[in-house]
Amino acid sequence: MRFAVGLIALCSCAAVPAAGAPAPVSNKTSPNKPDPLPVLRSLPLRFEQDARGRWSARGMGYALAFEDSGVTLRLPDGLVRLAFEGSNGSSKAAKWEPLEQMLAPTNYFRGATYRFADAFGRLKRTNLYPGIDVVYYGKGRELEYDFNLAPGADPSRIRMRFAGAEQVRINQSGDLVLKFASGEITQRLPVVYQRHSANELVAVQASYRLAGDGSIGVKLGDYDRAQALVIDPTILYDFWLTGSNAQVAVALGHDGQGFEYMAGYTYSPDFSLGSNGYNMNYSSDEDCWLMKFNPFAANPGSVIVYSTYFGGELDDDMRSMAVDANGVMYFGGTSLSPDLPVTANAAQGTLPNTNANLNGFVAVIDPSIAGASGLIYSSFYGGSEETVINGVASFNGQIYATGWTVTPDLTTAGNVFQPANNGAYDSFVAIFDPAVSSNSCNAAATLVFSSYLGGAQDDVGRSIDVDATGLVYVAGYTFSSDFPVSGNAFQQIYNDGGGDAFVTQIDPVAGIILYSSFLGGTGIDVATRVQVEPSGHIAVGGFTFSQDFPLTPNAAQLVYGGNGDAFVAVLDPSATSQATGLIYGTYYGGSNTDVAYDLRRGPQGFYYIAGYTLSKNLPVSNNALYPASANGGIDAFEAIIDPNTSLVYGSYITSDGNQVSYAVDYDASGNIYTAGYATGDIFPNATPPHATPGEYDVFFMLLSIP
Repeated sequence: MRFAVGLIALCSCAAVPAAGAPAPVSNKTSPNKPDPLPVLRSLPLRFEQDARGRWSARGMGYALAFEDSGVTLRLPDGLVRLAFEGSNGSSKAAKWEPLEQMLAPTNYFRGATYRFADAFGRLKRTNLYPGIDVVYYGKGRELEYDFNLAPGADPSRIRMRFAGAEQVRINQSGDLVLKFASGEITQRLPVVYQRHSANELVAVQASYRLAGDGSIGVKLGDYDRAQALVIDPTILYDFWLTGSNAQVAVALGHDGQGFEYMAGYTYSPDFSLGSNGYNMNYSSDEDCWLMKFNPFAANPGSVIVYSTYFGGELDDDMRSMAVDANGVMYFGGTSLSPDLPVTANAAQGTLPNTNANLNGFVAVIDPSIAGASGLIYSSFYGGSEETVINGVASFNGQIYATGWTVTPDLTTAGNVFQPANNGAYDSFVAIFDPAVSSNSCNAAATLVFSSYLGGAQDDVGRSIDVDATGLVYVAGYTFSSDFPVSGNAFQQIYNDGGGDAFVTQIDPVAGIILYSSFLGGTGIDVATRVQVEPSGHIAVGGFTFSQDFPLTPNAAQLVYGGNGDAFVAVLDPSATSQATGLIYGTYYGGSNTDVAYDLRRGPQGFYYIAGYTLSKNLPVSNNALYPASANGGIDAFEAIIDPNTSLVYGSYITSDGNQVSYAVDYDASGNIYTAGYATGDIFPNATPPHATPGEYDVFFMLLSIP
């Protein structure tokens, strides 16, 4: 597996609007006092029923199984079982009743099967004890459950027992404390009340009673036994409980309606955004996950609009995702799973090789279509040797892909400009059209274009984009001095300093390279992200170890920081001379290594970048969220560059651990979104703070830049 077993959390720096309040378009955040309240921490628990009728729920990194006689709570370091002794658990008199159905079900594309599960905000067990119901609910890192007592019901019948904790005690505040090796769980002193009228709640004195046999009861003061009674305890955690294994966010995107999309991979069955169900014997393989959400939703129950797992029995690695204006998700990566869910119109319906080599895959999901039909397209792509898909894009319902391959038998299609592998690793470009098979008996016809792209040495495609006319733009890095370049290339000569970035424009209909150029200096240069601008200029982000990387006079940073800097470059493929071919070029970094993994050009013409840094002197702005590194190791960063002026915004995302941002996005108000993983507390004002240093936490952050 890629990462060690750990705890994962999803977080955001944006405050959640109060229930019923209008959702703001822009949510200003103080640059010096970040609001640590994460959007996703406020999400209600999702109660679901599996195919066998068993109920379960997921919180932020923990899973709950609801059984006849109690609840099993799965934590990263073990299990806790809450049993209700002497209850009607096994009796038909006690029934499960879901309440408050949520907007979006959870979808499961697992191997050759698909199912969806309706989600509910509350789960009720009627008549657990005679005249006593229990109702489960909660949000984020909290599980709550109420005992609802009918008039005349006997509260002394309630007997709880916690198994799995090292110690159970009652603290000075009257709370129940469960001790574990990695921390404690606190179940607060219950809130007990009676409702005498619609607007009148009367509190009832209550305390826990710890019996000699280890069971726990509730002792009540005087109350009206002719009235109904509610006993409301709350379980709180003083350490972050997230996935029981590792997961990472790798991509962000948005549609034309302002919904945000996030994708990544996970090894955790109890991941907060979708799971395989509650499975005590989870095999820790890697699956892809995708979600659609509204971070400005006034109702926390409406934040997640869609979420799903996607994968098979072995490792499936999400590498890239794109979203079109209608909210259709196009994604790709690698797979080892022979049972990866593929559609009938797949260009390759079976695993290309089974020798533990990497195989590419592409897929399309429309979250607006319910059920298995939402999987519009899914196909393997590869040959007898390794193939990796690193980047995807979309245009007119088609999915475009690039990556690298060593296989000599990659399927090519259309007007191919390079039919064979020229070296050990070659880049490639492939286009899949899910609509083709509706007019063809040959499902392989959905591969409408494919060609190798490379020279005699290693060439790796990292990112791909498409313009409004269907022209394709690919960026990556090459070690080939004979990589195909065009006559009007900004840089026609390979700098033999350890590899150059490359940028290539392709007409797939004609099957020709329109523009292709090296990009770099005498050191190592890697392009990680390409985006075509409305003007036709090509924006490229990445990182360089070249002290002579090509720059323009208006660069935000004209001086190489040292030991590797991030870069932003903009090329004009229509330029007729090298002197006019570079529209913009700048470094971004400090005196140590700085890597940009993602780049987006926003509506104002600003460039949004994100990645990681080892520099303690990274250029930051006066309004930086975190102006200095916490000196804990690797720090994530996010930055906004205005090519007409300078650095608009720059900030660390830092803690005493390690953190990397793999994805960046923006909205119509200019807010900046970033996602990745963290092993330390990047939200230090959170209550309680993250107390599991070293564990991998997925984070999602939304900032409004003043």
